[in-house]
Amino acid sequence: MESVPVKIVGISATGIKDGNCDKVMEDALKTAASFDDVDTEMITLADKDIMVCKHCQWCIENRKPCKYKDDANWIIRKMIEADGLIWGTPVWTHTIPPWMINLMSRARYMVFLSGELRDKVLGTYVVSWFGVGEEMALMTLEALGHNYLMLPVFRGWARVSTAAFGQRPDYLENGALDDTAGMLRIRTMAKRVVEITRKMKFATDAGVGLPKEEIRSITCGRFPFWGKAQDIESS
Repeated sequence: MESVPVKIVGISATGIKDGNCDKVMEDALKTAASFDDVDTEMITLADKDIMVCKHCQWCIENRKPCKYKDDANWIIRKMIEADGLIWGTPVWTHTIPPWMINLMSRARYMVFLSGELRDKVLGTYVVSWFGVGEEMALMTLEALGHNYLMLPVFRGWARVSTAAFGQRPDYLENGALDDTAGMLRIRTMAKRVVEITRKMKFATDAGVGLPKEEIRSITCGRFPFWGKAQDIESS
């Protein structure tokens, strides 16, 4: 059987451009792109303008995506167009920093009304200093994905200090890239995303799935505008 062409988009949700989270994402996407017919794209949130969701209910009341125009609009469109996704963040205070939460909260139109991220394959990873809080951060990323009915398939984690080797914490020469076990987990995650994304796209193209009238949101309501985030535009 010929390989199924897929597009994998990586979102590095960090405030530090070209830092550990970005470098790990570059490595993960390089791993994904090593397979035939896999196109990848990386988006770092380090230099992006993404305002906080005000929970004003405008998107729900007007049956349209968020009215505020910033980098969230085109990034959400990129996720809709992707076949599979990889999300990565640093660990902050035992959970994830605000950038990914801010981005996904701006897409809540799709939670209830259009469902474009439903069945998107999702791989996740976190990077940390001591290794404390990794589990909670990964669970938070996966919970965000579940809110949109995405399919988390594998998780990875890597540490940026010698604590990863049972030593007194000191910065590794190349940060998380020097955590051999951690990078093996993250590369395995990237491969798993490619594998399951191909299977999902093959099944989708073959018409496998539920009838439109049976597709429901996390609240068990139907999507009145299934597959139509018609007003999301590039900023």
